Amino acid sequence: MMLSKTSYSTLVIYELRPRNWNRYICGSIVGLAGGIVAPLIGSILTAVSWFVGPAWHSFGLHRAGTVLLLLGIPLLTFGAHCLDLNEREQRNAKNSAPMRNSWS
Repeated sequence: MMLSKTSYSTLVIYELRPRNWNRYICGSIVGLAGGIVAPLIGSILTAVSWFVGPAWHSFGLHRAGTVLLLLGIPLLTFGAHCLDLNEREQRNAKNSAPMRNSWS
């Protein structure tokens, strides 16, 4: 059997375009959702590492928790930036639309 080479990224783009989703909307969803979820998981991992004690796996849990806690701020910033870019693109599209004649 031979598998056909399918580009899944183009399939996803063709599914999202009719719904008025673009890369800025997807980026803002990833940034804002990740900016909320990453610190929550990071705080859970950090708390678990405190209760486990100084075993060999506790250092990895503590490090991963700290990284996820600190990753929340850049993710939220990225999501807000993508929202700003989407708003700017919509404003430019509205301003560049041709004016309709009120007579017809």
